[in-house]
Amino acid sequence: MSTTRLIGAAALLAGVATSQVNAFVFYPQDPERQTITCTSYVGRPNGNNQAEAMMEVSTDHFRGVGDANGPIFLFGVYHWIADEKLSTIETYDIVVRKADSNGPGPNMSASSESLRISGLTTPPSNNPARGTWITYEGFGAQAPLVLLYAFAPIEGRYYVGVDLPANPLWPVSDGHALFRADLLSANTPATLGENERPGAPDPTWGGSVGGTAYSTPWTYILGPLVTSPNLHVGGIDPLSSRLGAPGANIGMNGLYPDIMGNPRCDGLMFRITDSLAPNGLVLMGAQYGFQAPEFVWPLIGTLIGHSFIGVYSSAIPLGITSLNVGSVEIPVALPNTIPTALVGTELVFQSIVWDTGISLAEWTNAQVVHL
Repeated sequence: MSTTRLIGAAALLAGVATSQVNAFVFYPQDPERQTITCTSYVGRPNGNNQAEAMMEVSTDHFRGVGDANGPIFLFGVYHWIADEKLSTIETYDIVVRKADSNGPGPNMSASSESLRISGLTTPPSNNPARGTWITYEGFGAQAPLVLLYAFAPIEGRYYVGVDLPANPLWPVSDGHALFRADLLSANTPATLGENERPGAPDPTWGGSVGGTAYSTPWTYILGPLVTSPNLHVGGIDPLSSRLGAPGANIGMNGLYPDIMGNPRCDGLMFRITDSLAPNGLVLMGAQYGFQAPEFVWPLIGTLIGHSFIGVYSSAIPLGITSLNVGSVEIPVALPNTIPTALVGTELVFQSIVWDTGISLAEWTNAQVVHL
């Protein structure tokens, strides 16, 4: 493991513009719009050995990520590289994998790769210091990748990853890793990171082609580039300082909050982000559990995506607001206000972002909260 220290940043972009895509990242803070204070370490899934670091997108937790009226379109991969020596060019692959149909985690066979782009490199630099590359890697001529159908859980999950080559010099003098936030269950010395309740599962995976996948107890600044707006639920635990700053943890604390009262009584909020309609009108709703996908839009213009919370008579309306430079946070419940009688309930949030100037609206992804 290597502690985090930011020195410099740059961006890579191939085939997409940052204002035309949204990075769907599952992490305690929004790396595109918030100052990242929660990173535990920069790390790799298997030390300095070769391995793929993978984010899981599962319909157990999220539905409609990248939903384009049915098909899921991925336009690239976003991630933060921690480079121990900027002047040495690092190489890596990006990969999108199918699920293992015989158990949890990804299928690590070569035939399970929905996409692999090999031989990517960090930019050239004369700086010998340690630093960070923030990468937006579009699939270019190979994109968009039509992966699954948003309204049908076909396999239920897929995996977006970075394949890191072996580097015996890491972390002492050279090599690269990814920004990560450790779970409490990782039992590392980290004082910053995730803040899930006891018993929550690992959210990320590692593995090598032809080998056996293994879960990893942290989240990465890593995820697919999509054109749909994003919704993440945040957990608010006033007893914890693991975020390193005021605010809600929009990673594992939102997915698995602790409302048991022993002693935690977490609150909730949700955060909506969209680079494509940065001042869009936001229509908010919720539901108890995921609903069958629906498509209804009686207002002016075009709607993209599907509802997983029902519509009108069945969804729980939460009001209307608007994005401010691409983001907005909406409080749901203050700490110490969610009844313990709701333990075991699954509450789903989803919203519409409506660009009234061009009469185009899109559903965000839907996210469940496992109370």
